[in-house]
Formats: sequence, C-alpha cells, structure tokens
Amino acid sequence: MPHNSDVDISDLKKFLKQKFMMKDLGKLRYFLSIEVIQSPKGTWLLQRQYALNKLSEYGMTGCKPISIPLQQNVKLNVNEENLMKDTTMCNHIIGSLIYMTITRPDLSYAIGMVSQFMQTP
Repeated sequence: MPHNSDVDISDLKKFLKQKFMMKDLGKLRYFLSIEVIQSPKGTWLLQRQYALNKLSEYGMTGCKPISIPLQQNVKLNVNEENLMKDTTMCNHIIGSLIYMTITRPDLSYAIGMVSQFMQTP
C-alpha cells in the first residue's frame, strides 16, 4: 500500500486540533524573518527582507556590495585611538549579522572575526 503523506498530515492536524486551540495557516512562507520558498527542486530559506531592514535601520543602504565579506589572512587588532564610547549599536549589528548566518553560513568566518572585538569596537 503506498504511503500518502497528505492523509497523514490531515490526520495529524485533526489530532492536534482536538488537543490544542490552533489554526491552519497553510504552507509556511515566512517565519522569524526567514522567507521559505518551496518548489519541486527543493526548499530555500532567505533573509533578504531582514537584511534590507537591517541595512536601513543602521543607515547603510547606500553601501556598495562586495562579493567577499572578508579578505583571506586579514589580521584584525584593537586600535586604542578610535574606540567607540557606546558599544550598544555595534553589539546590535553583530547580533543581527550572527542571525543572518542561519541562511548565509558563508558569512560565519567574517562575523566570527569581527565579533571578537565586541567589547572594544
């Protein structure tokens, strides 16, 4: 007998509705600032709108995009002369970038390098 996932999904929804107050919102499209695109070829997770919102929030919409987030073999160090007095914004930006690694793991190395200086940006 072939396996029918639509019947299984329907049965699960009925069971959950008996136990919990719930509403079926249909196929997942957007969750926690992550856009979900499903097709026969696969499922894609995107944070395009999240990234655009963050660029706007931090006044960086006019910045030029680059293809490589951090050049290889870059040595970062603390410049005592140009330390920020309030690290709050820097911490928020780095936190937002860390969240972006959900869909952009290629940014992990660069964000990890920059996050080492969260206390002394």
